[in-house]
Amino acid sequence: MNQNVETAAGTGQQTVSVRSDDELLRAMARREHGALAELYDRYSGVLYTLALKVLGGTAPAQDVVQEAFLTAWRKAELYSQKRGSVRTWLIVLCRNLAIDHYRAQMRLASRHVELEAVGERLIAPGQNPDDLALALEDGRLLQEAMARLPAEQREVIELAYFRGLSQSEIAEQTKTPLGTVKTRTRQAMSKLREALQQAGRVAG
Repeated sequence: MNQNVETAAGTGQQTVSVRSDDELLRAMARREHGALAELYDRYSGVLYTLALKVLGGTAPAQDVVQEAFLTAWRKAELYSQKRGSVRTWLIVLCRNLAIDHYRAQMRLASRHVELEAVGERLIAPGQNPDDLALALEDGRLLQEAMARLPAEQREVIELAYFRGLSQSEIAEQTKTPLGTVKTRTRQAMSKLREALQQAGRVAG
């Protein structure tokens, strides 16, 4: 760690001159790794508390803190006191990253719910509810099956289940006859069911 060492007058003892936040940022702009370590020691606790409040989990909070300091390292030369203190700048960086991570988590959760809606339709009427759990056990399997659908069939499924459009609305948006939309939906659901059957996720 690059610190200035001074001798206290009349004592012969050495005192360490602690660099200011602004000095650390300037050192980081010169790519001094020691400056990054100093700044991390100084503010990682504050940023972790903030990220934890937003995300509610230790692992994602730690990831966000690491990302915040990496971002600070990359953007150190762009820092300006007009944006506030270094502490405030770091807090804003961390908060924005935490919010981005939170929104990403919500999108994933929403995607899982949407996949469940498709999975539920793939279960035959009267089929054991346990089979539904099996069908939804691996969302990745369903995503892979979706990816293998012809583009026009995948489109109607995504519009119906991921965007909540009715078949009439899909027909209007895609400029496709309603009967064609219904046929593509039926064919797509059949292929998805077949893919899950082959994987042993639903009964034949």
